[in-house]
Amino acid sequence: MILFVNGPFGVGKTTVARVLVEKVPNATLYDPEVIGSVLQKIPGLAGKANDYQDYALWRRLAVTVARALKVASARTLVIPMAVWRRDYFDPMVASLRRADPDLRCFRLTVSEDELLRRISSDPEDRGAYGWRMSHAGVCLGAYRDPAFGLEVPTDGLTPMGVADRILKNVSTSTI
Repeated sequence: MILFVNGPFGVGKTTVARVLVEKVPNATLYDPEVIGSVLQKIPGLAGKANDYQDYALWRRLAVTVARALKVASARTLVIPMAVWRRDYFDPMVASLRRADPDLRCFRLTVSEDELLRRISSDPEDRGAYGWRMSHAGVCLGAYRDPAFGLEVPTDGLTPMGVADRILKNVSTSTI
């Protein structure tokens, strides 16, 4: 099974994904952001895209690595990944679904005030503050679209509470 945790930058996808990995037996965390970090260091690519998802190579590699991990292991793969453009999301999901028909997509949603609070109080990635803030509006709007997966409202919940809501929507017989 693949659990794709999507949502605005700063909503808590990676934190929730870590909790899911702790709660789901034999689960593995795969964060495609690492691939984006590497791509930004390649001469000729740096500065050409404002967002990892704008790199066609990132989209291809993010899915290729996920597919390879599924082939190599029967473990549940938990992927926190912000993909807010449907023209990128749909083909990525189609490719992931070919690797694992039991792909589950979840979109974490949050109020604007709460998202801005989370972004401004994140002690781990202060360098991303401005970038996340500049993308808050477009992401909040995009993730109203149910095509991005099952909605999981996160206002007033801890990461554990969000993970529990996700797991309630996943059949325990398949984990």
